[in-house]
Amino acid sequence: METVVVVAVLMAVIAPGVLLIHLANRQHSYRIAAPTTATPERPRADAAPGRNRGESS
Repeated sequence: METVVVVAVLMAVIAPGVLLIHLANRQHSYRIAAPTTATPERPRADAAPGRNRGESS
């Protein structure tokens, strides 16, 4: 009986963590899929100078 309680408690603790990770991954994938305004030929206006073509300072 004690083993059943331990397994139930572990599952009850793990389930919210799995749900939280799933929701975080879904939100991250939406950000990745969002269209960007910058192209390799034309960097964003707020990009640091000298950083848009792989140049290092």
